[in-house]
Amino acid sequence: MNAVPLADFAPGSPEWMKRMTASKVAAVLGLSPWESRFSLWHRMAGLIEQPEMNDQMRRGHYLEAAVGEWFADQHPNLLVVPGRAYVHRDREWQAATPDYLVRTKGELIPDAVCEIKTTAHDDEWGAAGTDEIPPYYRAQVVWQLDTLGLSTAYVAVLLPRLEFREYRIEYNADEAAYIRAEARAFLDSLPGGPAEQRPDLDEHSQTYMAVQQLHPDIDPRDAEVPFPLALEFADACNDFKRAKARRDLAVTLMADHMGDAKTAVFIDGDTRIKLADRRAKNGGTPYLQAASKLPEIGAVA
Repeated sequence: MNAVPLADFAPGSPEWMKRMTASKVAAVLGLSPWESRFSLWHRMAGLIEQPEMNDQMRRGHYLEAAVGEWFADQHPNLLVVPGRAYVHRDREWQAATPDYLVRTKGELIPDAVCEIKTTAHDDEWGAAGTDEIPPYYRAQVVWQLDTLGLSTAYVAVLLPRLEFREYRIEYNADEAAYIRAEARAFLDSLPGGPAEQRPDLDEHSQTYMAVQQLHPDIDPRDAEVPFPLALEFADACNDFKRAKARRDLAVTLMADHMGDAKTAVFIDGDTRIKLADRRAKNGGTPYLQAASKLPEIGAVA
């Protein structure tokens, strides 16, 4: 492999702060649902705290071994062993911690990585055996392959309704080069770097959380707001109220139309578009859950 083991690599450690890892690249590319460029920049700069373990993180931690065992059972010719932190031989700023390393039995050198995922939504996951996985996970595994110098990544996932599924991602040199360039530019933008520059604010929820952490105190003073910001804030809040009322009505109309049906679909020729489904928690009253990715129906019809 093109990488060597790296010690003392816990999140928040000095080693973690100065290196780009697979878990960070999705945020750098603006793809991560859990981290923004703004929040990652401030986290790596040591200006805000590392995130606390949440239920989703705990779920993934508890289930990782079980999903990994399932993957190993599907490939009796492969040896699947837990991974560890590695750093690229020539780029000390590039690191990765794969969940598992995979090698053919009888061979000494790993030829693949295996990442373990669990998810409550399967909208962004394609058919088993393909490379159709959420883009933020693809960026992660491409980074791992680029760091370790391997050509294949398996992604084993536990989907809703306890369905196991496996995907295979092949290394793409052009894609890896793009991600690497973006990652290097991001590191250079950190405080003290040759191109120090705080990322722009954006609509990501973690950007708002980071701004909150940057200002933990309450000073009993007025902050005078310029006209453009005052206008944007008032208009956005009023638009949100109107949009929420419209959405609430649309959800009620959809639920009434569906009746006892589980899934709402829009059919356009040979295309079936999932709009929503009805779910129930612990035998409770069913509720409507919109699909995570909805197209512009007016453009489809």
